[in-house]
Amino acid sequence: MGGIIWLASYPKSGNTWVRSFLQNLITNPTGIVHINELSQFAYGDGQKFWYEQAAGGSLEGMSPEEVMKLTPKAQEVMARSRPQSVFVKTHNRLGYNFGVPFITAEVTAGAIHIIRDPRDVCVSLAHHFGFSIDEAIDFMNNPDAQTPEDAYKLAQFYGSWSNHTNSWKKFNPQYIHRVRYEDLLHKPELRLQGSQSFWG
Repeated sequence: MGGIIWLASYPKSGNTWVRSFLQNLITNPTGIVHINELSQFAYGDGQKFWYEQAAGGSLEGMSPEEVMKLTPKAQEVMARSRPQSVFVKTHNRLGYNFGVPFITAEVTAGAIHIIRDPRDVCVSLAHHFGFSIDEAIDFMNNPDAQTPEDAYKLAQFYGSWSNHTNSWKKFNPQYIHRVRYEDLLHKPELRLQGSQSFWG
């Protein structure tokens, strides 16, 4: 088991772009990877499928706290799903919920933290959620910012842009590679070189 390599970012910071680039770089497909195929390469940490695997069945009737307590087992299932390291996207801040960490250290190989200019995040966030610019600014300044659970994903806990970004600074510096989205657009392979030790 290689462990999880987290692709961590605040929403609308280039996570999908990075996943697409990494899939093409590592798997070297003959054609361009379609956006709907990205989930075959990199998982999402909030996908209910993994929590159902950990629970041994449906999550129906379970409280949010009970579901959160499945996180270590769900992430172990993710890590064991492949013999090599597996990429997992997360938009959650680095922290805890109901006393349970969003990131399980025991099954973690490393992390790539993607940071984008918050002014550009604001514009993209407004477009994505149908916010006005002022509403997007308020969202990014909200220490309790989150998106609710839906049929396929659990709730995601972001916090403010600043708190989210600062939270990932607490990750073990030996096992994290930070990149600016704007730099990736110019020389992606060069900017991601420091993270290749996580997956070989």
